[in-house]
Amino acid sequence: MALTLLSTKLHPPLPTAHVIARPHLVARLERGIGAKLMLISSPAGTGKSTLLAAWLRQQSRPAAWLSLDKSDNDLGQFLLYLVSALQQLDPDLGVGLPELLQQQNVVSFEPLLIRLTNNLAQLGGKVILVLDDYHFLSDSRIHDATEFLLDHLPSQVCLVIVTRTDPPLALSRLRVRSQLLEVRGADLRFDLAEVAHFLNGSQELGLSPAAIASLEAQTEGWIAALQLAALSLAERPDKEAFVEAFVGSHRFLVDYLVDEVLSRQPASIKTFLQRTAILERFNTSLCEAVTGQTTDADLLRQLEAANLFLVPLDDERRWYRFHHLFAEFLRHRLKADEPALIPELHRRASAWFAAQGLTDEAIRHAFLADDNELAAQVAAAVVAKLAVQWSNEQFIQYFQRLPTALIPAHPQLCLYYGWFLTTTGRLGTIKAALPLLEQSKGYSPEPQMLDAAIFGLRAYDHLHQLDFADAARLCQQQLSLLESAEPGHSTPEALMVRIAGTNLMGSICFYTAPQRAAALYQVALNLAQQIGSFISIFTATTGLAQANRQLGQLREAARVLEQGLRHLEDTRSQRGSSARTGNVAELHARLGQLHYERNQLAEAGAALRQARKLNELYGSPLALALGLSLSLKLCLAEGEVEAAYTALHRLDEVSVSVHGSDALLKQTFEVLAMHGRLALLAQTPQLTHLLDEVKDWLESCWRGNDEHFGSPLSGHDILARLRLARNEPTQALPLLERLIEAAQDQERENDLIRFLLLQALALQQLNREGEAMQALIRALKLAEPEGYCRSFIDLGPQMQALLKQRARDRNTPYLAALLAAFPERSSPLTAPEQPQTEVILQRVQGEVFNARELAVLRLLEVGNTHKQIARELQLSPNTVRWYMKNLYLKLRANNRTGALNRAREMGLL
Repeated sequence: MALTLLSTKLHPPLPTAHVIARPHLVARLERGIGAKLMLISSPAGTGKSTLLAAWLRQQSRPAAWLSLDKSDNDLGQFLLYLVSALQQLDPDLGVGLPELLQQQNVVSFEPLLIRLTNNLAQLGGKVILVLDDYHFLSDSRIHDATEFLLDHLPSQVCLVIVTRTDPPLALSRLRVRSQLLEVRGADLRFDLAEVAHFLNGSQELGLSPAAIASLEAQTEGWIAALQLAALSLAERPDKEAFVEAFVGSHRFLVDYLVDEVLSRQPASIKTFLQRTAILERFNTSLCEAVTGQTTDADLLRQLEAANLFLVPLDDERRWYRFHHLFAEFLRHRLKADEPALIPELHRRASAWFAAQGLTDEAIRHAFLADDNELAAQVAAAVVAKLAVQWSNEQFIQYFQRLPTALIPAHPQLCLYYGWFLTTTGRLGTIKAALPLLEQSKGYSPEPQMLDAAIFGLRAYDHLHQLDFADAARLCQQQLSLLESAEPGHSTPEALMVRIAGTNLMGSICFYTAPQRAAALYQVALNLAQQIGSFISIFTATTGLAQANRQLGQLREAARVLEQGLRHLEDTRSQRGSSARTGNVAELHARLGQLHYERNQLAEAGAALRQARKLNELYGSPLALALGLSLSLKLCLAEGEVEAAYTALHRLDEVSVSVHGSDALLKQTFEVLAMHGRLALLAQTPQLTHLLDEVKDWLESCWRGNDEHFGSPLSGHDILARLRLARNEPTQALPLLERLIEAAQDQERENDLIRFLLLQALALQQLNREGEAMQALIRALKLAEPEGYCRSFIDLGPQMQALLKQRARDRNTPYLAALLAAFPERSSPLTAPEQPQTEVILQRVQGEVFNARELAVLRLLEVGNTHKQIARELQLSPNTVRWYMKNLYLKLRANNRTGALNRAREMGLL
């Protein structure tokens, strides 16, 4: 369920009556338009927002406005509103980012802001971005994001921050560079002429010069105090005497004058003002719900006309807010006059917002009412929709604010909490959640559903600890419990638990029983499509594709992934939002792997680029690791060993970053990295240190038993390849025979093809050519229907020699195509010099740039062509084009100019 944004936060305040023109300040702002930052910093009530809004109305430059409040002191919500504000300039700015920000926690704000600044750089003219009331923000991550934005804003964007206190940004650096325009409280102070114009011109009070001078001195030119004074004086016959009699500080003057203004209002208006002050913004309907009083449709306009400090927030004057200073005073008075009523006012506000579908506001007011039970009820009412849309971060934020003791009384919340924990991989929280679900059974009319969820959570935890046996046992208990439920019982919660359990059992079976895994994933996919659950559809789609690939059905696996991508695109069109980008990135990466196996390298490269682009914001470690593994293979296919080594180094970094509690994910990444080392070794045998690294890994992770022998995570196939790489075919053969037998029994045809090819190489090394040829023929027979290719090519010259030998005896179109796909080189690829220390030269903003890429970049900067760079670096033109392609990808650029500009921004040049 998409979060409903308050559109009134995205528009500047409209002008109120009696606004005094301040041309000298407007001109000052105009002169500062070239600055990176305009800082308008002064106390409340000094006219900051009014001045800025007046300046914006007088010019043709487009402006994005964001009014901040306390609820925005969260990085995700701040960025969500920031992007939405910028989309007021151009709807194409940051397309898809608001939807993404509602799905999960922000991993890094840098990619998001990079995309935004790149989009802004493409705008034709000068634009202005205003962050009003920035003083409400204290989260250091928000300040870091703002600092980053300031550092990278294109020249056509001017950022304006309006605040009561200076933000913790590098203001001194901006001052030194003449990139900062500052407007302070002293600048905003009304001088004597402006005070006279306001009191006697705008307000028509007819005060003497002495009285005006006295008020100017007492208020220190503070416009809020002057407005209050004008209201207080308006109906007094003794205006001069009132001014002469009053003494005191300007803050005390404000308190006194507000009290004066309120005391002259009818009791109903005074009550109305105080009770509605709990609201950040309001309209007639909301005011009526909160106050319990029938509210005339024109009342808010009348109060605005009476200068009672209402600020209109839209052109139709339907939504208003109080001036902050006035609101603070009203809340203070409410607390003094009706303290017991305040929680009830917040409850009424919560009910109104909930009825309007404004869940965030509804829950915020429930918490302000100190009514956690109400907050839980509001969350429970929307959690099913949040689950279908996978707005998981939004729900988890709600859930974690609720007192632990209250949660079990809401079984629906407990069920979905457990579901969200598994779909977001929060292993560390699962054990703490289990007692909540146990306790919740006493409150539920369907305790068996909670039992099923508990089995599922425990199974998920065991699977991610690589305890397959207990995971399967617990998951089977879950499914059996669900099957024994009342026939036809299909509440959304029951379906969610059933889908999650079926997907989970598919994940367990994938490693040793892919046929059953495929059947389970298909059932889960059908159920998930019935209810439109995004994350369940995604999980079932990827699982079904992987199971089909393991069964050797490459075309069917590709069809499943392509269908999944089309479904997500249809979902985006129907809901007016972008598909969930991180998960889609994984689909593209897996599709790229299938293209790669069939030697469709251009298609594989395109899929990789799409996966990287989509994953840069989401930050899915799995999508990143799959992309790096594919990138390594593509680099080797192009003969780019240095780039492949860089990809391997990054893959190692991703493996190290995985939290130790997720053994399954860590093992998955490490297996990818070990296969990457073996792939490098096949093309560059001189990189002998990689053999030692694979050996060390096997010794560190070897489990000493044959549980799930031969499965993709067992490491047995890596051991077999290591023995072959070390010229130990005698030791490799018995292991390969067992691997082949296990793969055959479990119908893992994809693995069977790989193991047969390794067996053929081992037999060839032992000069058992007849047996080697039989193993090869068997592999060819299995591989030909689905167009396997790279499994042969990536084994290098030895496999090429075997295939040539087979072709001499009996050539076929498939065999001819395989031989034609081998690279035309007579010797192994050249390894980079000292790759462990020299390949990785510089890391900037999450991207690694090797020495060769930086050299190409510097030659580009001085205007060299591809051919000139090739001559200078003694490379082929094709190799230079490869480096250029990598640079464009890492720099997120489409051409030479864009790449150079981005490199300068990143400090590479």
